[in-house]
Amino acid sequence: MKTKGTILSLTIVFTLIAAVIVSGCAQPSTGKAPIVIGYVGNVASPGTKPCMDMQQMAVEEINAAGGILGRPIKYVIEDGKGETSLSVAGVQRMVMGDKATFYFVEGRTEIALATKQKSIELYKDFPHIMIANGASGVEVTSTVLQNYDKEKMIFRDFNPEPGHFAWADNIFSWGKPDGPITPKGLVAKKWALLYENLAWTLLFRNGYPTLNLSTWDQMAKDDYGIDVVYSKPFSARAGMYLPILDQISKAGADMIFVVSSWFTDTEVFTKQWADSPAKDIQVYLYGGVSQTHDFWQLTGGKALGALTASYETPITDYNMAVVNKARARGIPCQMHVLCAYDDIYQIKAAIEMAGGTDDVGKLITALETVQIDNGALGSVKYEMAKVPGFFHSRVTADPNAPKKLLPNGMMTGMAQVQANGEYVPMYPEKYMQLDKYQTPAKLRAAAGVK
Repeated sequence: MKTKGTILSLTIVFTLIAAVIVSGCAQPSTGKAPIVIGYVGNVASPGTKPCMDMQQMAVEEINAAGGILGRPIKYVIEDGKGETSLSVAGVQRMVMGDKATFYFVEGRTEIALATKQKSIELYKDFPHIMIANGASGVEVTSTVLQNYDKEKMIFRDFNPEPGHFAWADNIFSWGKPDGPITPKGLVAKKWALLYENLAWTLLFRNGYPTLNLSTWDQMAKDDYGIDVVYSKPFSARAGMYLPILDQISKAGADMIFVVSSWFTDTEVFTKQWADSPAKDIQVYLYGGVSQTHDFWQLTGGKALGALTASYETPITDYNMAVVNKARARGIPCQMHVLCAYDDIYQIKAAIEMAGGTDDVGKLITALETVQIDNGALGSVKYEMAKVPGFFHSRVTADPNAPKKLLPNGMMTGMAQVQANGEYVPMYPEKYMQLDKYQTPAKLRAAAGVK
């Protein structure tokens, strides 16, 4: 009996010690409990997996430097497989099970809207903050202002749909011969506009009377004198673009502008462009894997001559420092991938401003306030102007004049893919090499490609 009693006593003692340890780890005041940050997205996606890898890199950097207020970050991932229902279930597990204080959701407007509703439902019992990574659909944050008490935890680290009108000058100015950002030898007055047929391009196609914005077709004509000879929404990942390219060729276009995101198979489109009757028409890709230098290999060199938004050519000096770190790890850097990196440091600054994570209300206020001047794409701050859609989105365009790019807004890049996969910068002005532009036909001729 004495032995059993001793064992029982020791069991009770060890149980109490374990309870104290667990209780201590759960209290932020000890400085040891991890801060849980998560990402819900498709781990097999070339547009989403790099965001997770980039955030993991930032987390490792911060943890190696001592964490946040002495606490390490625990980074968790839920694979939503690109499906709405699985993403919503992943949010529930992350918030209720992992007790995540912050979570990111992949840049699909349709998925972000669904997880937003789940966050609203869970917030009262499980306070947390949701950040839509790279989603542009205005709906993601359009109701946050009017329903602030209910939706104050919802943020977007990207430019909302109407804010993309501020980047139009970097696009359609190429229709102006001898313009300040127009390469010599490029005269593009007849354009074909192709719109990825997803929620985030609806304002471009339909206009936005709320802020007196016309369609992009009309804006191209009215503001830049462009003749839009072909305009069509196309299915993301359609796989077959040759009929469209044939129609564009017959329409007499001299520029094909593809309004695409990371979700569209721009590598497939480009390979078919290079073998189509439209191959001598300059193609300009707005988004997708074309934003990275991997695009050359993905197209088997068929990208020769293509223009593309580019985030692995210089945008800022700091941008290239981040890109080089990422590329050393094999992480391709699309625009929203660089945003994902900046996000972790913005969260760090907000937690430090709030003095911890105990009060999520204070964290929200801090996130609304904090600004990082030296981000991978320029200044990092959330818009607080009381304009629906812009409110709680990353500062980029003037909310009251969306065609105007703010001097401290998120920056963009542009490049042409030339021989051997070299990306020649065409924008921003500090780094542009317009004199090196060549038409696709000339580049193919020089390379001995028919």
